[in-house]
Amino acid sequence: MSDSRAGGTRFAVRNNVRVAYDPGHLAAPKRPNEAIVLLHDLLADRSEFASLRVSLAIDLRVISPDARGHGASATVANQWYTVAELALDVLAILDAEGVERAHLVGHGLGGATAFELARRLGDRVITLTMIEPALYSILDNDADPTVTGLRNELRVSDRAAGDAAYKGMVDKALDAYLAPRWGSAWRDGASRQRLGAIRRHSASLAGLVPALDAYVIAKPELRQLLVPTTVVIGENARPVDRLVASRLAGLLPVARIVTLSLGNRAVDRLGGDVGGPLAGVIREAVGE
Repeated sequence: MSDSRAGGTRFAVRNNVRVAYDPGHLAAPKRPNEAIVLLHDLLADRSEFASLRVSLAIDLRVISPDARGHGASATVANQWYTVAELALDVLAILDAEGVERAHLVGHGLGGATAFELARRLGDRVITLTMIEPALYSILDNDADPTVTGLRNELRVSDRAAGDAAYKGMVDKALDAYLAPRWGSAWRDGASRQRLGAIRRHSASLAGLVPALDAYVIAKPELRQLLVPTTVVIGENARPVDRLVASRLAGLLPVARIVTLSLGNRAVDRLGGDVGGPLAGVIREAVGE
């Protein structure tokens, strides 16, 4: 395997689907058979973690994939698949790069993907860091009617987004998905480049929103997952995301919640200066 500079692109192929990723620096890091894997949120791509990568890649190998339907990976408009398949895509990248064990960092959709890989192959995962993970099914059948109400509201809006995306109604799909998360004025303050990227990735809502909705978390399994876990929540996180974090921390045997300022503008929550503080949390988790 030849060395490559960070910023390059490689492809892992699984079931005839090409998944793009940046392999990071391959020159003998301190832990040669390990890597940090950064998994972005729905409607983003690997550039979401640009500032974080810079902070981490000084002495650690950092691999940054583009999820299916995002960035340079294969387009998957109107195709149906599961969170388990996304996790297996990441596994294919680890195997292609000869990475025996990894520290997984995931935001939103990426958090769900990281969790699934840890659940399936905990021996390959050293630590798990999830930033406001899209693991909303942990709230299903909750005894608290307020919790159930918040979960059902999100499910209704997400299903509307997935349906609109399937029909090619881009603006309706994005409003249905993003307004509950970022507010009705979610376009305000976003750069033209960022808005263009969101629109390019909008077709992925048709397949990924149903995948997340159908993803079931078995609570007894949570109690058996021994991977050290950090759940990161923004200071201005939505109540539903705080509830997910609380439930995860209460069920996982080795878990903690960390609250950070993830930025003032919803569309750029992990941009700017957040890379430094978040990098500090991750370095603490991986034992640096």
